[in-house]
Amino acid sequence: MRNEKENTKYQELAEKYEAINKMLENRLQEEIAKNKEKDLILIQQAKMAAMGEMIAGIGGQWRQPVNSLLMLIQDIRAALEYGEINGQYVDRFTRESMIQLENMSRTFNDFRKFYKPNLEKNLFSVSEAIEDALSIFSICLKNHGIQVEFMYRGQQIAYGYPNDFSQIVLSLLMNARDSFVEKDIKNRKIIIKICESDKCITAEFKDNAGGIEPFLLAKVFDPYFTSRRHGTGLGLYMSKTMLENMSGNISIENNGEGVSVSISVPKVTSAVRPELNPI
Repeated sequence: MRNEKENTKYQELAEKYEAINKMLENRLQEEIAKNKEKDLILIQQAKMAAMGEMIAGIGGQWRQPVNSLLMLIQDIRAALEYGEINGQYVDRFTRESMIQLENMSRTFNDFRKFYKPNLEKNLFSVSEAIEDALSIFSICLKNHGIQVEFMYRGQQIAYGYPNDFSQIVLSLLMNARDSFVEKDIKNRKIIIKICESDKCITAEFKDNAGGIEPFLLAKVFDPYFTSRRHGTGLGLYMSKTMLENMSGNISIENNGEGVSVSISVPKVTSAVRPELNPI
């Protein structure tokens, strides 16, 4: 009789523990979902801030072709008055106009590709992803007198989200640009190099923008933390989150003249589906 009561008691306790475990597991899953949603919101905020930079960049890149088109259009009136409009003139006008329009179209296509969402992981060239970010931000870098040295270019193929990787690179370039400007650094330089190990590909971004106070280094990946006057505090947090989503990582340290930021992504291995092609 006693054994039956004890068994019943143990069974009741086991059921209670199971119910508690299930409740805790449900709460844990809810918190994970909330944190994931929070990360997505923060990443979207950072992307919107970066998009503003890109729109300004497009304006800079379009200024020259727009001016060239204006000059071509204005020349039509003078050519008409002097009787210079003939087949050769029309051919030249058409050819030069198309060159300028193609340049503008290329810039827009780069921007659209840059912000196209990645729904699935793919093979991609790390150097090409870096070049995409550099090309769309080149005018801004040039306007601020920032020289970029990109070393060890090649076709190191990684596995992840290529557009996200390019956005991370863009965020690092923006951070360096802001540091150069705020600290009024002369002879501004960013050195980018790529190295690889058996398991990952690492891109290192080294600048001479003065570095970060050592006691702040542990906080740079916290959301909304920034040491800059007009910073959002989302760039490095977004970069860390994006890299973790593709099983990568990011680290930052002072190098004496500035900071060195290393971003690593998984290298393509035999475990990756062979039918995927590089982007």
